[in-house]
Amino acid sequence: MDSTVRTVFEFARETTKQLITLSTGIIAIEITFLRDAVSALDNEVNLYVQLSWLSFLLCVMFGVWTLMALTGSLASMDEKELTTIYGSNVRLPSMLQILAFICGLVLTVIFGFKAY
Repeated sequence: MDSTVRTVFEFARETTKQLITLSTGIIAIEITFLRDAVSALDNEVNLYVQLSWLSFLLCVMFGVWTLMALTGSLASMDEKELTTIYGSNVRLPSMLQILAFICGLVLTVIFGFKAY
């Protein structure tokens, strides 16, 4: 396998893993520090934090899907065939992961503004 292709797949894998790590970390921090505070807030504010948790959970799920697609692309690579990360099997879950992460961040910020 070409070293450039290997490097591209490595960067895609690391980016995906970073978003998974950030998402699980944000969920853990929010649950740890907001467990008691969320019950004291009104339902509209609670909805934002719960939707952010859902978005981050989706980010993790799409990230795992992306990692599996990257692995499948590498495993099925034919030496004569140029394998890239731009196939729809990798692009779709990757874009969904990024979108879910951004939505989770936006919902967390909205929650922060409405809570205080």
